[in-house]
Amino acid sequence: MNDFLTNEGHIGFEVLIDHVDGILDSKSQEKIEEHIKKCTECSGTIDSIKWYYETYGKDRKNLENYLFETKKGILEALDDVLQEPHTEPKKILPLWQNISRVAAIVLLLIIPVLFIINSSKSSTALLNEYLSSPYHKPPVLRGDVDQNIILWNRVAFQYESKEYDETITSLKAIIDRKETLSMAHFYTGLCYLYLESPNPGKAISHLQKVANGENPFKEQGLWYLSLAYLQNSQETLCIQTLESIKGYKYKEAQKLLSELN
Repeated sequence: MNDFLTNEGHIGFEVLIDHVDGILDSKSQEKIEEHIKKCTECSGTIDSIKWYYETYGKDRKNLENYLFETKKGILEALDDVLQEPHTEPKKILPLWQNISRVAAIVLLLIIPVLFIINSSKSSTALLNEYLSSPYHKPPVLRGDVDQNIILWNRVAFQYESKEYDETITSLKAIIDRKETLSMAHFYTGLCYLYLESPNPGKAISHLQKVANGENPFKEQGLWYLSLAYLQNSQETLCIQTLESIKGYKYKEAQKLLSELN
């Protein structure tokens, strides 16, 4: 446990973020849980991390900047305002000076938040922009009427009706038949992105199968795979995928790259 503690006896905010993200081993998680039961400062930092994720999305880089700048601003303000030399009598400052110092502390608390919000569009804002209009072409499969055609007709109706849970169920039946797999994986990935509670992890697993192979949906698959990475807070993979786009949504990919960099 001592490996986690700073000189002040608290856990560094990077480790606390790891704890909230659930990427530490179980033994470390238990030790941190024991510590935050007794430490109000670390417990408060945990609450701040969870609040930030709920408010601005799961963007670790900006979260670390927010915590660092906020803590730095508070400490500097308190050090300047509250620490008076013990050897000198306390001075009674004019009211306007006291008000200006309080205002300075408030500004130091607010500025880091404004810095995070304004430095770039949040991942949530970018996703809302690029996923606001679902992929406009419903799946179409032509041929003699058989079980596969019947399933795809059902998928097309459900997809156009934005019944994404039901569409995923129908697509699973098609994937189980091992027919028209690239189209099935593509639309399954889309549906996981468009769910009311999106599941980017599952979207990625399906869209990777499309983007990594030679099929009619490869270019579209790359674009939506990049958005799935962004939705899953995997910004590096999102950027790498965007850089590989040469055809479908090329202009949008370049715009998104400029917004992420």
